[in-house]
Amino acid sequence: MMMTNNVFDSDRLSHAYIVTSDALADKIAMATVCSARDRERPCMSCSDCNKASRYIHPDITKIGKLDGKHIVSVDQIRELKQDVYIVPNDSMQKAYIVEDADTMNSNAQNAFLQVLEEPPAHVVFILCAENPVVLLPTIRSRCVKLKSQPTGEPDNIGESNELMELVNDFYEALSGNNIKLMECMFRVDKLDRLALSEFLDLTREHVVLSLRNSTYNKDEKIKKALADAESVLTEAGEMLKLNVSAGHISGFICASVL
Repeated sequence: MMMTNNVFDSDRLSHAYIVTSDALADKIAMATVCSARDRERPCMSCSDCNKASRYIHPDITKIGKLDGKHIVSVDQIRELKQDVYIVPNDSMQKAYIVEDADTMNSNAQNAFLQVLEEPPAHVVFILCAENPVVLLPTIRSRCVKLKSQPTGEPDNIGESNELMELVNDFYEALSGNNIKLMECMFRVDKLDRLALSEFLDLTREHVVLSLRNSTYNKDEKIKKALADAESVLTEAGEMLKLNVSAGHISGFICASVL
């Protein structure tokens, strides 16, 4: 993921973002409605920023899990789809924040994808997801992925971005793309021990989360592939603790998953 320490000028806003921070989601929404079109946004001084900071701006809509529910439902996404074509009230654009976007099931995600493929020009979507890899690849490919960078923290965004891309590519290869799987293992072979450990932990975490997600539990073929991958990744982690090389570990994963 990437992130600019400043925010957005009039040329940098995309039509869709994936973020892992609620605060960053709010910041993008504020930048969307900000009336300062000739400088960095949000300006924090216009009336639109003022209303956004007090969570009363009519052109910022949040969609989240309803009381007693564990997912963002397809009905909520259908309501969003109807609302997006209504022109903004006060600003030039509207922002929609989908909280807990990674809890959308397959029906909700497919419904969201329909509007994401051809969004109205005045709309910006912000998906807040703790585990973005659970989102459909077709959704992720249409969104800019942002990660906030705490002040004073070393800038390792490039490394993190490459690692997350590798995790995502491996996860997608589990659907039966053997060529992509082998390409991933070639990249895994080049990782140092710290990056390899992080790759194994992140990938296993995403696989386990997917196994718990009802989106995947209904498809026995996908469920088996995920369960097998979880077992292989766990064993690979044990191999790493025994100082087995990255080359042997990547070869083991490739041979076990193919």
